Amino acid sequence: MKKILFILTLLFAISTQAQYFMYGFNNVPDDEIEHYLQNEKELFSQAAQKAFEKGVINGWAIMRRYQGAKSEPNFYWYIGVDNLKKLDALGKDFGQIVQNTVNASGVPSLVRRALKNHNGYTRFVATYYRPEVMIKKNSEGFIYFKHNVALSPNPNQWLQTQIDQWGPFIKKNMNNGKIKQEIWAPAVRLNPVGNGYNWNVISVDGYRTLEELHSNGGSSFPDMSSVDFDAIQATMPNGWHKQVIWERVLWLDNDGKLMQR
Repeated sequence: MKKILFILTLLFAISTQAQYFMYGFNNVPDDEIEHYLQNEKELFSQAAQKAFEKGVINGWAIMRRYQGAKSEPNFYWYIGVDNLKKLDALGKDFGQIVQNTVNASGVPSLVRRALKNHNGYTRFVATYYRPEVMIKKNSEGFIYFKHNVALSPNPNQWLQTQIDQWGPFIKKNMNNGKIKQEIWAPAVRLNPVGNGYNWNVISVDGYRTLEELHSNGGSSFPDMSSVDFDAIQATMPNGWHKQVIWERVLWLDNDGKLMQR
């Protein structure tokens, strides 16, 4: 298991580097999943590795939904960049790398034909901003993510309240082992936004195993009296809209090496 985990050797439990990223949620029919993953592994992962080497992106992953409704997306792709300048150039720069990868295949017409259905799976693409990520000291990695999404009347206030109220609690108790969580990352959606969407903020929790995700400390879960839940509730009056578990299938590690579940 450890060989396939995303190994992190951090000296501190918090990374203060801001990051912009994109999620592309896909609906892939059951009988096309094998081909979808083959395309991701043999084409897009290669392009992602080249983009990572060139500094175009700083992260890439393919995630698969664990359980849930069949009518909802069952995969999503993730791409991270360092700043707005790179985000602005992402379509052009990454698109060119993908095109070069297709051309280098030797049979570009066949590859484009194979990707025709692949590109039609996408149902929703959005851009997000997160100011920081908290990671457990000496983390052995994480495979499962729990996406906690909500509709906030003031996303920026929600983000700051999460950092001020929930952040210190998570940082302390991830490091002392009282909770099993490996990573915590709050973010706000930058685009698209508006009243037509049922969520605009997201908090991502990372775990090594499903057992740790579901138990998360169990009866030893630490006291939360230091957290001002009234302040948090004021920024998300309807609570969490959804909480969905995702499993990493393909991803790049910190060195840009392709990892596979």
